[in-house]
Amino acid sequence: MKVPVYLISGFLGSGKTTVLLNMIEKCRKEGTKTGIILNELGTKNVEETYFKDQNVKTLLNGCICCSIQDDLNETLRSFSEKEIDLLLIEGTGVANPIDIEAALTSPEFIRIYELNSMITVVDGSHFLEHQHFFASSKEIRKLLKQQISCANLVILNKEDLITESSIMKINKKMRGMLNDGVPVFRTTFGNIPETELFKKRYGLLTPMTNQNHSADGHHHNHSSLRSIQIDGFAEVDRLLFEKWIAELPMEVLRGKGIVRFKGAPMNYHFQFASGKLSLLQTVGEEMKPIIILIGDSLNEEKLDRNFRSSMFG
Repeated sequence: MKVPVYLISGFLGSGKTTVLLNMIEKCRKEGTKTGIILNELGTKNVEETYFKDQNVKTLLNGCICCSIQDDLNETLRSFSEKEIDLLLIEGTGVANPIDIEAALTSPEFIRIYELNSMITVVDGSHFLEHQHFFASSKEIRKLLKQQISCANLVILNKEDLITESSIMKINKKMRGMLNDGVPVFRTTFGNIPETELFKKRYGLLTPMTNQNHSADGHHHNHSSLRSIQIDGFAEVDRLLFEKWIAELPMEVLRGKGIVRFKGAPMNYHFQFASGKLSLLQTVGEEMKPIIILIGDSLNEEKLDRNFRSSMFG
């Protein structure tokens, strides 16, 4: 029996991890032994606490589809030696799923794994902006097209943040990117029926491979998109931190990390996407404060300097 694989992709801040956690919870309830591969651009996975007690392997400091392709192959080999019923893979927000598909359907792994579905999560609140010539770069537009054009299922997320007329514009725009028969589900917080999420779709509704989006030459696709980290600081003032986040330059597309606020008894996980900041108190963990920012042509030195002057004067 081959191990079924579900690949989750989508641009920065689209809600991939939320969808992944929903799938993990369904597997847990049913007693399914699940392997999980996560990919982060930075050197630290600040979301690792979401996956406690899970059979998870995190690939750090690179994009799963290029600079750490060898690590992906090695991880696929290691999972093939374990007794798992199902494998879930989440790429970075700048991964081209076609490259991960190529690994899974290579002669080495096609006998072991069966790709069931390539799921793409789309951030409805920023999709039209990312398509605009003056609001995004060529790399971002190309990457979004690749992530959507190879999908067997599209989750149009954050519909609560957009108008009905915007949804119509998004659907019209996506129609030119999608393969025939690919369903699009409108969601808030990535909630779609589990039966739809776990359907086998790969190779059934769409061509086995989108030949016009081959893996060749992908390495320069997101050359301007990068991850930076700010660390080596202690507690900060909450109001100053929230102000700093609100004033981040538009090039910052995604932020996450751990912070400790003055007067607070414990650390906070923070997530920044679609212009919104969310904070969640951590329990029973003492990770060092760290900020990870992902975006287009980010200036690490300038952002670090700006953070320290904003927090510490």
